Amino acid sequence: MFKLKFLIRKYFILAFFVTSCGLNAQQYPWWTQYRANQTLYNPAFCGTKRVVDVRINYRNQWTGYEGAPKTYALAVNSRLWKGRIGVGGFIFKDDIGPFRNLASSVTAAYHLKFPDSELSFGIQGNYIKQKFVGNNITLRNQQDMAIDQYVEDKAGGFDGSFGLLYFNDRFHLGVGANNITSTKLEHYITDSLKKGTFTSVPHYNVSAGFNWADNTDFTFENSILAVFVPGVPISFDYTMRLHMKQQLIAGFSFRLNDAIALQLGYTIKENIQISYSYDIVTSPLRKYQKGSHELTLIFSSNMGTDKKKRGMDKRFLKQRYQYLLQ
Repeated sequence: MFKLKFLIRKYFILAFFVTSCGLNAQQYPWWTQYRANQTLYNPAFCGTKRVVDVRINYRNQWTGYEGAPKTYALAVNSRLWKGRIGVGGFIFKDDIGPFRNLASSVTAAYHLKFPDSELSFGIQGNYIKQKFVGNNITLRNQQDMAIDQYVEDKAGGFDGSFGLLYFNDRFHLGVGANNITSTKLEHYITDSLKKGTFTSVPHYNVSAGFNWADNTDFTFENSILAVFVPGVPISFDYTMRLHMKQQLIAGFSFRLNDAIALQLGYTIKENIQISYSYDIVTSPLRKYQKGSHELTLIFSSNMGTDKKKRGMDKRFLKQRYQYLLQ
């Protein structure tokens, strides 16, 4: 058990600092409920919902394991100029072992409208601030001069994302890229012995989804997300959820070589949605933790438009699923 704890803590350090030696690791947070906040992966999703759209996410990964990731996110975006553009931004906090990462972004998207679909182009400017907390790690060699457990250090830098999305209320197909400028964050820059460099690496993703129902009271929502990071195995997630009576949501996810997740949610008056998911880990790590918990809260509304159209954003010829918030 001690050996495993040491290896995982060692991984937390290496994943951020040895990138200066050409090694890579997945650096962007992973969400089981990625459909609830895909602007974090692909800025082209910005403004694809309603006039006001607010999303809050919380993820507690590997419950019971000391130093395991905890991620918090808030995203706000809006659909303006008769639906031609989307503007917004997000902020997320990612705590992993001795690291505290705070990222914020400004997002814009342009929507090219067709009779029964839209094509969206999105860009995103990001700023990341990273803090290293030395007293949150355990050293095998207490005399290791490369780590100062008594001095915190901060570093920050800018990065960017872009994406494309083709969609209507029944399907979507998107591609996105994050960390496209490979920003370098230098820690302990005044100490040559402890100096370390975190280099962000590009993250590429492809997402697709399809909604189907004979009766809209029972709608099946299918989606996949694949993420590719150089030097790391491809992450692949499939999710199927059933929307019942336009209120209750139940479903599951399968993440390749990692976990199976159960999801449950509820929608209130077409504007507010709360959903919960629990990951059952299938990887070798399953012996040392108690699964992952994730909670999402959504507020999405067409406030400010004609009262008869609120919550019913009719913009596709064959639209059937306008009530879906995800």
